[in-house]
Amino acid sequence: MYTDRNKQSILLIRTSAVLSTFCVLLLAYAFIFLDFSLIYVWQHDSADLSLFYRLAAILTGQEGTYLVWAWLSILVVLLFTELNEKFSDIDRITIMYALIGCAFLLVLTIVMTPFNSIYIVSGASLPLSGNGISPALIDILMPIHIFTTLFAYAFAIIPASVSLAYLTLEEKRMSGVRIYLRISWIMLSICMLTGGLWANRLLGWNGFWQWDPLQSCTIAIWLLLTTALHAVVRFNRGEYKRLFPLLCISAFLACLYTTLVARSDIFGSIHSFPGTPTWWMLLIFIVIVFFYSVVYALKHDISHTTVTGGLREAFEPQNTFYFTILILLIMIFISLWGPTVYIILYYMKRAVILPPEYYNSFFFWMILILTYLTGICMLYGRVKNSTLFYVLAVYFAVSLILVIAVPYSVYVLLYLSAFFFVIASIIFKMINDLKVKNKKIAVHLTGINLVHAGFIFVVLGAILSTSFATVHTFHYSLDEKGVYKEDNGLGVRFIDYSVEYTDTDWVQTLDVEVIDTGTYEMKSHFWKSSQYGFIAKPGVRHGLPGDIQLDFQGSSCTPSTQIENIVFCVKKYPFASLLWGGGILLIVGVMFTIAAAVMRRKLVRRR
Repeated sequence: MYTDRNKQSILLIRTSAVLSTFCVLLLAYAFIFLDFSLIYVWQHDSADLSLFYRLAAILTGQEGTYLVWAWLSILVVLLFTELNEKFSDIDRITIMYALIGCAFLLVLTIVMTPFNSIYIVSGASLPLSGNGISPALIDILMPIHIFTTLFAYAFAIIPASVSLAYLTLEEKRMSGVRIYLRISWIMLSICMLTGGLWANRLLGWNGFWQWDPLQSCTIAIWLLLTTALHAVVRFNRGEYKRLFPLLCISAFLACLYTTLVARSDIFGSIHSFPGTPTWWMLLIFIVIVFFYSVVYALKHDISHTTVTGGLREAFEPQNTFYFTILILLIMIFISLWGPTVYIILYYMKRAVILPPEYYNSFFFWMILILTYLTGICMLYGRVKNSTLFYVLAVYFAVSLILVIAVPYSVYVLLYLSAFFFVIASIIFKMINDLKVKNKKIAVHLTGINLVHAGFIFVVLGAILSTSFATVHTFHYSLDEKGVYKEDNGLGVRFIDYSVEYTDTDWVQTLDVEVIDTGTYEMKSHFWKSSQYGFIAKPGVRHGLPGDIQLDFQGSSCTPSTQIENIVFCVKKYPFASLLWGGGILLIVGVMFTIAAAVMRRKLVRRR
């Protein structure tokens, strides 16, 4: 039953949702009908774009992303209020904190408004055409990648707000956040999956993951959400009374920090924006909320639970969760330290970019331990602890023998042993789960199994595809059309090469036939744009054996000159399908757990 104060809060949120939706629709209208009187539309829109990409162009600038982020956050807060039939004290304080977060995002949007008129520029006249967007951004994955990122950020605001309310009121329990964490997690997973596909096939990043500063920060957010989803299991059993709420708050603050990094104008990255006057606002807000949270967390009264015992108790969920969370926290620190130390050194005039090897060398050992912990969790309670210990000992022994016998594939062999241990554990658990008669519990357990299976497939696919990747370089003259050439078992046949000119711009297109496990026709494009410079779009074919990438960097040419020779590379990433398939399993698994939570909620309402 709503009180007058509750009704006022709900009315405020509904009004905010309507007004923010109107602003988004107004901007969409301007992009659709090419209203170049708005600077933001002129910067990112063009008559050459289709209707779909005119709308997608809203997400290509920081002004538009601020607006969409604020809009989605308000809608999420509205969803939270509408789903709560009764408002407790913690719900009211949650809404207050959430509205403060939304208000901050709206302030950022107002400062970086996408509705600035072009006439504010002295002597400006209405442009006849817009700048459009880079050809590298014209792909279906672009709006999906960006929108799911903002969606994940928006859903992170509720767990953070509930956590702040929990700490402020010194509550004993905190409920209703897990589903928001899961939705945020699943959206960020889709963001990274589509981003990896996009980078691999469109932007020529030489792979799906290069530890770009924004990628490093994004994986930190994802790991924070993952850690929170593990901690909440023990939180409901009386543990992590301080850590869990701090994880939820940190996930939202990490979203803001990632935004700060993207808008710092320090990193020369495809993700970066050319600076922003909002950087100091982001920094101050992050610092204030962080210290506010820590102070209240330290004041929060908690009781510690400890488990003592010998080897048999080492496999207790309390201990395995503890080590899992500890390792995840270390990985979060590693992910955030790279971009952070670069920013610090940059302002000290000693900028140093940490190479991918910094992340990979640390992450491998952390992930290896996490993988074994996953297998232990899958088997715990289903086999005797002594049996579990002996199984682990066998896998460790096999790993050691393989590494000594085949020393040139250490990482692969070490992880293969862990992979098979976890796969066997998951299969064993799934067989045992068939005995569960409760549909809701069965759906939840299936989701948990799929998530952990997806995790190890992603890691295995990443290790195998990068460890066994090969590059094959081919040289052709233009009169060798139809000629077959081979390099280390991979063959190609040159089909065609063409150049299209538009004023001073041009696009080169290479068409070849690749013969490997099958025969595939592939095309690669290389643009020269007076506005965006040189842009390469490699052709990529995804298949069960792996990914094949046709990388053509082109060459300078003019209508009056004709190149005589072309050089291109064919890159093979074997077993990359394991990575993409594992990503899908992760997402589907979380969807199962969300479905189980919805079923549980409906059951409670019926009662």
